[in-house]
Amino acid sequence: MPSSSEYYSSDSDNDETEKQRELNMIIFGESGVGKSALINQIFDKNVVEASNRAVGCTIISAKVSGTLKEHPHLKFNVYDTAGLSESDDGSVPTAHAFVQLVKLAYSIPNGINLLICCAEKGRLAGERFKANYRIFIEELCEKRMPCLLVVTKCDNDHPLNTWWNDNEDIVRRQLKFEFIDCVCVSTLKTNRRRPDKILEDYTESRGNLIEAISKYSLSEPMPMDSWKRIALCYARSLYNRIRRLLGLEENSLRPELERMFIELGYSPESARNEANKLLNDLRETNLMIPYEVVDVN
Repeated sequence: MPSSSEYYSSDSDNDETEKQRELNMIIFGESGVGKSALINQIFDKNVVEASNRAVGCTIISAKVSGTLKEHPHLKFNVYDTAGLSESDDGSVPTAHAFVQLVKLAYSIPNGINLLICCAEKGRLAGERFKANYRIFIEELCEKRMPCLLVVTKCDNDHPLNTWWNDNEDIVRRQLKFEFIDCVCVSTLKTNRRRPDKILEDYTESRGNLIEAISKYSLSEPMPMDSWKRIALCYARSLYNRIRRLLGLEENSLRPELERMFIELGYSPESARNEANKLLNDLRETNLMIPYEVVDVN
């Protein structure tokens, strides 16, 4: 994980001469946990479609960009992804959603400042959530980027961070999740009884969320591939040349991609084929998966 000196400092926002900087964030999580509602809360506007359905409503990835009045010199680029852990009958099957997520992460210009894992309280101990964390955070991102846990649907919790206070030790020590911190939120802005009054929990949630994003985002974006991974791929490529000359089967250049597909239910042979296909896609210089671009301002 990065050292504290690598995180973004909001002090520069008070300098009127400071040039606008950009923070690139990826929001990911299981289907139906409220990722789209969370993006609307960040910008305090209905900028993406949100749904209460069990099946996720986000089908393609979206880039939502804009500045906040709290940080006029800071541009937020929030990348929304299709929900993970849907069945094959869902809007986007899990394997396809992961491929979208990986391609999106590699296509973001300059790299990533912060990962935001969106989750519901009752799902963190589930096997599918653990697998998603293991695949994306540990294997693909190598735990190099800060990942902020955001727990949604805390509408009846007072204080809002009650769940984290009660469960932080379980999350860190028993479940072994290495989140940089946690923010518990209510994304409900109004209710039927008071349709014209913004709920206090929404305002508090948004303030806590913006503060955490500003605090934990890296000062400079980080690319997906570390120097270690690049060096290993180069060494494996050279080794495979020797194996080809000897008539031997080549080794995988990116074994973590194969493990991802195996974790998603593919046979070893199919996983290797899919991993090679994805790796070829990631090598494209103009890699950019189709995603909707939303300019908030």
